[in-house]
Amino acid sequence: MKLLFVFLFLLSITHAQAKEWTSEEKLWGATTGVLLLGDWATTRNMTHRYNEGYYERNPLLGKNPTANTVNLYFLTVTPLVFLAADYFGDYRKEILQSISALELIAVGNNLRIGLHFQF
Repeated sequence: MKLLFVFLFLLSITHAQAKEWTSEEKLWGATTGVLLLGDWATTRNMTHRYNEGYYERNPLLGKNPTANTVNLYFLTVTPLVFLAADYFGDYRKEILQSISALELIAVGNNLRIGLHFQF
C-alpha cells in the first residue's frame, strides 16, 4: 500500500508539472521519478541494516538517517526537482537528465552493495 501511495504521489507530481513539456521531457521526468523512487526504497532498506555496516553517503542525510528522515528528504527533494525543472524550462531536459544520471549511480550502487527495494 505504501508503494502505491508513493507511486501515485510521484505520478501526480509529474502530471501536475507536465504542462507545456515536450514528450521527451515527460519521458525524462518519468525516468527521474522512477529513479528517485528506487533511491528512496533502497535508502529506506539501509535504515534497517546499519548493524551490517551500511551507512549513507549523502551529506544532507547524515551517516545513519532514520527511516523518517529518509522519507522527509525524498518527500521534499522530489517535488523540488520537478519544480526546478518546470521553473527553468529552457534547461528542463538537462536538469532531468542530470538528476537521472545521479540517481542511476546511487540506485546502481545501492543494489550493487546488497540493498533492496523496500518500503
